Amino acid sequence: MSNSSTLFTPTSIGTLELRNRVAMAPMTRRFAGEDRAATDAMAEYYAKRARHGVGLIITEGAIVDATNAPPKPKPDAPGFVPGIYSDEQISAWRRVTDAVHAEGGAIAMQLWHTGRFGGDRAVGPSAWTSGDREYSCREMSMDDLAQTSADFVSAAINAKRAGFDAIELHGAHGYLLNSFNDALVNTRTDIYGGSFENRMRFPLEVTAAVREGVGIDFPIIYRFSQWAVDDYTRLVFENTEEVAEFSKALIEAGADALHTSTRDCTAPAFEGSDETLAGIAKRATGAPIIAVGRVTTSQTFGENQPPESTDPAPAIALLERGDADMLAVGRSLIANPDWCEKVRDGKWQELVPFEFGVLGKLS
Repeated sequence: MSNSSTLFTPTSIGTLELRNRVAMAPMTRRFAGEDRAATDAMAEYYAKRARHGVGLIITEGAIVDATNAPPKPKPDAPGFVPGIYSDEQISAWRRVTDAVHAEGGAIAMQLWHTGRFGGDRAVGPSAWTSGDREYSCREMSMDDLAQTSADFVSAAINAKRAGFDAIELHGAHGYLLNSFNDALVNTRTDIYGGSFENRMRFPLEVTAAVREGVGIDFPIIYRFSQWAVDDYTRLVFENTEEVAEFSKALIEAGADALHTSTRDCTAPAFEGSDETLAGIAKRATGAPIIAVGRVTTSQTFGENQPPESTDPAPAIALLERGDADMLAVGRSLIANPDWCEKVRDGKWQELVPFEFGVLGKLS
């Protein structure tokens, strides 16, 4: 039986007090309306997880503009990814935040620009085409960079207006901000490419601009990763020193917390070391760290093992030894809205294994 007591103690991110250390990880669902506004079904979906005890809900990514940020369309999707760039969207999200708050939970909005994985108007740090030509993008101009930074700021302010308790900047998985970190896809020769310092520049500028836009008391989380959706084995950061340097720079730019996204949160970040990605960021910054990756599921992204629910004890150990301050749970929370109650009561064996079939509806 897992000792889950540490997981269910209070914590905080900046000025935001949280009832426990469980976060719902952001997961794209595509159930918004054609106007990219959140629906009543989305409000109930998030409120249900708060009702069952999740301390911090982090929403699916909301796109920051209508032109370059949206992901490539999926004709068979039940709806659209949501946005946060119109008054109608702000009003719709207010129903979501009110519903979560009514259940005693806190909620952060993830701000998303898909970059090179976008649709016909996709942009990235450099012109790029995937090997199978499923995706392509053009290189961003200086004007594009300035406009995109302004879009992130506007989206963050809109999220604040919609009643969110915090925002998360999506700087992971090969999307726009993460692409600037990645030397494989960022081949620019100006101040935004080349050296590691230059490749950090745009994500840090966006973070600083958002901090200025929302003020000093509104929490900002920054999510980063090694892997990308087109390459699960990618190492965007080559060594411990790069992870530590980027982590420190993000906090200095205005982030309150870091969300280290890995395929397995308990695995070492680099060969020859026992340190996890979360642990490296924690040691470098001392800031609140959210760890995510296979907390109670046997399935790892990019692998096809049978789905099984697994003991959360190894992930909880990250909290106990100080590698992380919170755990984010993704797929298992889709399958188990009552995840907190089952884990808190030592009944993780009763968790329903995540299977892709549950993605067909919002429940």
